[in-house]
Amino acid sequence: MAVAACGESVPTTGPVSRDPLSLRYTCGTFPFGPELLAAGPGHDELANTGPAAALRRYLASPVRVQHRVPESGWRLFGSDTQRAEFGSSVAGGMWIVVVRVSATGWVASAPDTCQPHLILPAGLGQASWTIDPAQPRPSAMTQVFDALVTERACASGQRADGRIVGPQVVRTADVVLVIFAVRPLPGGQRCPGNPASRLTVDLGEALGSRVLLDGGRLPFGDPSAPV
Repeated sequence: MAVAACGESVPTTGPVSRDPLSLRYTCGTFPFGPELLAAGPGHDELANTGPAAALRRYLASPVRVQHRVPESGWRLFGSDTQRAEFGSSVAGGMWIVVVRVSATGWVASAPDTCQPHLILPAGLGQASWTIDPAQPRPSAMTQVFDALVTERACASGQRADGRIVGPQVVRTADVVLVIFAVRPLPGGQRCPGNPASRLTVDLGEALGSRVLLDGGRLPFGDPSAPV
């Protein structure tokens, strides 16, 4: 996708949509918020629940060693009365262990790998954003900055002005995610690189020592790098 090169002017859009944006991800059955991915390793395998106990039994088994699955750092992505999904980060994706109810209680299935992906409501498409290379990089004191937002779907080389939804800002102790979506153009579109649209982002508080990332890309993207 094309974004503005250093020194190239990117027009500011008209009135920016502030529609509520609360995108979620999935790695199987259950949707979960981006804060689970941004928060780093968890400890949900230690919970006092049947599914967590089944996961601990698997993690303590020789099979876990054969699978080279991490022994700790698991997060519960979701559960119901019949199954639960736990995830642990691996380079480029996630390990997933599904725990199901059997005749003898909760039992962990063989692990699998998964690349989490955004769940986009009908009428929304993916977008990525970068920091304007012609402006100073966000610092610890930064709360407001300009993002260059690029639609990822084909749009016949048009900007997404007036069609951008968001941003969704997710703050954790170590990371701040900024996520946009785009209302796609109707009908078939050609696929030259789409130009970027400039939008002002308010993080709600100073960035501090946290890492600023594009939550619309998975793994989360460095907004200082070209899309």
